[in-house]
Amino acid sequence: MKTLMKRGLTAALVTSLLLSAAACSGSSGSTTAQSGDSSGGSAASTDAAAQTSGESSSEGVTLHILGPETSNPYIHFADREKYSTWQAFKKLFEERGINPEFEIVASDQYKTTIQTRMASGSNLPDFAQVSSLDDSSIMNYVNMGQFLSITQLMEEGDGTAKAFFETGKGKLSNTLNTTEDGNAYWISQIQATTYDGKPASTSMVVNIRQDWLDKIGQSLPTTADEFYQALKAMQDQDVNGNGQKDEVLAFNPASFQNGIAQWFGLVTDITSFVIEDAKVTSPWYQDGIKDYFKFLNKLASENLMDTSLIGLTTDDQLDQRIAENKASAIFTYAMQTWYEPSVAAEGASYQPLAPLQAAEGITPVNAIEPPNLSYGKWVFTKAVTDQTAAAALLDLLCSEDYQTLTQWGIEGETYEVVDGENQLKDIALNASWEQAASEGKAIGDALWANGSMFPKRRFVPMENEISVVPENKAEFQKEIIEYSPTVPLGNENYLPVMTSEQVETRLGIITDLKTRSEELATQLILGQASLDNWDSYIEELQALGLDQLIEIDQSRLDRYMASLK
Repeated sequence: MKTLMKRGLTAALVTSLLLSAAACSGSSGSTTAQSGDSSGGSAASTDAAAQTSGESSSEGVTLHILGPETSNPYIHFADREKYSTWQAFKKLFEERGINPEFEIVASDQYKTTIQTRMASGSNLPDFAQVSSLDDSSIMNYVNMGQFLSITQLMEEGDGTAKAFFETGKGKLSNTLNTTEDGNAYWISQIQATTYDGKPASTSMVVNIRQDWLDKIGQSLPTTADEFYQALKAMQDQDVNGNGQKDEVLAFNPASFQNGIAQWFGLVTDITSFVIEDAKVTSPWYQDGIKDYFKFLNKLASENLMDTSLIGLTTDDQLDQRIAENKASAIFTYAMQTWYEPSVAAEGASYQPLAPLQAAEGITPVNAIEPPNLSYGKWVFTKAVTDQTAAAALLDLLCSEDYQTLTQWGIEGETYEVVDGENQLKDIALNASWEQAASEGKAIGDALWANGSMFPKRRFVPMENEISVVPENKAEFQKEIIEYSPTVPLGNENYLPVMTSEQVETRLGIITDLKTRSEELATQLILGQASLDNWDSYIEELQALGLDQLIEIDQSRLDRYMASLK
């Protein structure tokens, strides 16, 4: 999701989201190599883009690690030897008796490569990122014995991974990844945020143009009606000065994760839950749903929102509206700092809004990024011939040394200690990527955990991020941390692995159900469908499996809640 990626690139210590990982063929040095074989290798275009490189060590057990090249425009895993952070990482491999050989695939071709390789069951790496595989495929490979049990590997190691996943920072992630047979078969990226020493969440909310509010002489809206009045006044007074009524709310309401839906108390997905209640529901069943559609229909009919953005799958057109100085309000992170510089106007400023009161008797909810994130999948495959070496790699990826190199890099080079706390130096921030590449100074998150070989480990106090954003955004974030009730931005960090039966049931439901939900929402917003036919819409969604999906997610949420006791 581009919005999430943008947040990951914004502040003093964040780099990117998804990672990748591991294995297959190799030779000394770095050479172009064929990554497929006659039984089911990659497509020719992917083969030509693959590189195989081994470390120079003649000792240790060789593990083949397959992953995509980073998406960073300057910092590339193929160039890792010039980075002092990598030299420190290499020593960790040597200390644990591991000789890694890497197969690097162009990032835009990796999905095809890993799908083909896994489907063939041959030419497998020892360790690989499989995040692009769907749930059904993942569970099929588990049932076929294609992935090793992480739970069993933990028992063969030196105790580092066992402590990390059973009692340490990885416990929640391991709980989410544990299947019905009691084993976890993959590890994930783990990111935890605290504030004042306690778990804390960032928020996504509606942000309004503060400089335009100043122009029309209106204070921050506190209700949905005041928000409507502000949008109308911005258009009527031509605040962008181009002589046209084109100042619009720019967001995509085809899904319910859009900020305004939360003003009406609605959860963020076709099925989700209020975190404090732990009861899975659907926005289609919630009390505020009809008032929500009436409100958006009003904005659409008066041209106060850009209806061309409904249903878009990328942010490109949204970004264009913002850059053109036409977006009166947007839905984004409360502490975002990347949009204002793109606006073709001096002094542009977006102010985050707390959830506004929109319907009588309904408490607005706040959409939060869970304080503990676990996402993506990395596996050890049946190709492993030395499980002791695999367990050693698992221990390494759970070690404090790995966490430090990945998150902070080298002290004095990419971070410094101030008043007992680590702080990234300018060279480690996204704005300095080109310089970092030139000087060979990069944190591991940019070099090997930025869409490349190994999973992210990020454990950071929110105070670091708050310290580098504008004061208005910082104060808002500090105030909204305690807001309740809340709904998650994505259910996956609260829902453990599905059973095989649940996977197949969900697979047969989700595509048609989500498609129809988004179509129906769009029609109601645009006035192409009438609320008078509400009962027939609900019956249609139920026939597509809405209640079954709620039942599946509730059973998973119940398992998660039980694990916390």
